[in-house]
Amino acid sequence: MTIATLIASGPVVLDGGFATALETRGHDLSGSLWSARLIHDAPSEIVAAHRGFVDAGAAIVITASYQASYAGYLSAGLTEEQCDHDLDASVRLARDGADGRAVVAASVGPFGAHLADGSEYTGYPDVGRARLRDFHARRLERLIAAEPDLVAVETLPEVLEADVVVQLLDELAPDLPYWVTFSATAGARLTGGAPFAEAVDVVHGAAVAVGVNCTAPRHVAELLSSAAPRVPYVVYPNGGAVYDAVTKTWTSEGSSGFAASTVRQWRDLGATLIGGCCGIDAQGVRGISDALSA
Repeated sequence: MTIATLIASGPVVLDGGFATALETRGHDLSGSLWSARLIHDAPSEIVAAHRGFVDAGAAIVITASYQASYAGYLSAGLTEEQCDHDLDASVRLARDGADGRAVVAASVGPFGAHLADGSEYTGYPDVGRARLRDFHARRLERLIAAEPDLVAVETLPEVLEADVVVQLLDELAPDLPYWVTFSATAGARLTGGAPFAEAVDVVHGAAVAVGVNCTAPRHVAELLSSAAPRVPYVVYPNGGAVYDAVTKTWTSEGSSGFAASTVRQWRDLGATLIGGCCGIDAQGVRGISDALSA
């Protein structure tokens, strides 16, 4: 099973909020490394969280490497070698959790994630190309070497960052499938301010999809309607709650799943890959699967 064959037979169900699954299992993820801490501290829990989503119908699982970056590990008092280990292990653990029933997408979180201050939801226009390239290059090399089925570049608030990562993927692994998803908001714009329609235009080469993740579900239809990408859409919104970067918690009322009519609307607007992000649990993934198979 490959991502190409999945998309050809689409629509495809993704997993849900990985941190949500781990928190449901009793883990405190308030530290700066978030889910990545458990790659080393509790690897069996990583496997179990992946498997729970596969059991719920997910055909793609996304690794726990979102928060695993060299800059982030050094800031947390860890070493680059520990980051190497965890990047490698994230793909292996996802493969174990997939149990031959799902493909593995290696998560590449944004520059803002290592700051652990919610920057992926506000943007960082003063961070230039050279710094973004330095942040992403070595991690991409390591994840590619771990042989995932594809790469999931996630929660980007800036068009420039997408352009940098796409260029690196073209250089490092021009035939490896990938998608890019942006952090977006009202007005069909990224959280960094650029129009979503502008952002999708930088995704090319081996891309299999482009879209949004960890975005409030109420914004998704407007975003999808605003652009005309060259590849299918991928969407995995959060549950609609608001993230508090100070307490590192989700506030206000969100949902653990989406209405079937909403899922089908996204499909009809061009979303071939649909899942959930923060707040969406395994039952929410089951609901997506049921909605798409009805």
